[in-house]
Amino acid sequence: MLMAAAIPFASVGQTWVNADAPATVVELYTSEGCSSCPPAEATLNALERSADLWNKVIPLAFHVDYWNYIGWDDTFADAAYSQRQRDKVNQGQSSGVYTPGWFINDQEWRGFFARQAIPYANGPRAPTLTATLADKTLRLDYEGTQTLVANIALVAMNQTTEVKRGENRGRTLDHDFIVVDFAKKAGKNHWEYTLPSSLDISADAIAIWLTPPQGGDPVQTVAGWLDNPYPN
Repeated sequence: MLMAAAIPFASVGQTWVNADAPATVVELYTSEGCSSCPPAEATLNALERSADLWNKVIPLAFHVDYWNYIGWDDTFADAAYSQRQRDKVNQGQSSGVYTPGWFINDQEWRGFFARQAIPYANGPRAPTLTATLADKTLRLDYEGTQTLVANIALVAMNQTTEVKRGENRGRTLDHDFIVVDFAKKAGKNHWEYTLPSSLDISADAIAIWLTPPQGGDPVQTVAGWLDNPYPN
């Protein structure tokens, strides 16, 4: 069961709890400079309307920068996200670096190119994960016992870009689930992380997933909307 306490985090705090099975983490590696990416982003964006959002599926769009050289600098691109995709290749989780590149729970998924629906994992119930955000400090409490890596993403919604150059020249692109800040921190049972004091683009949601140190399927997840855009 995924629960959220609707309390403005800037004052008292906001809390999310998952005491059920982990959600499926869907990562899309995309670029505004890639003409093949808008259909993939439209598929990801459609998950905003899903009743399973956050409790069964966590969509994330990582914008990469390796297509910027062809004439258009992606507004949301980050070299760290390009490296994250390369790391997946080096770890044997993907056959190559390309866009649109899909990953389902850390494994390459090419079903999109065969017009398949995004698959959801159906794992067993996991120990409870609680996330509390107050005054830009995020605290995670997990009832499991193993050492894990906490993956933390701030996510922006409803962004629009008018592309002036490159492969998508003249197109207006709609973006959702944009990762605007991402961090990883190893720990056991409890984590504390200070979010950035400000962002270039306000975030509308937060996603947290715990993975084994070597990567792989999420052991537990929690995610949800922010009461107020971040930063305020």
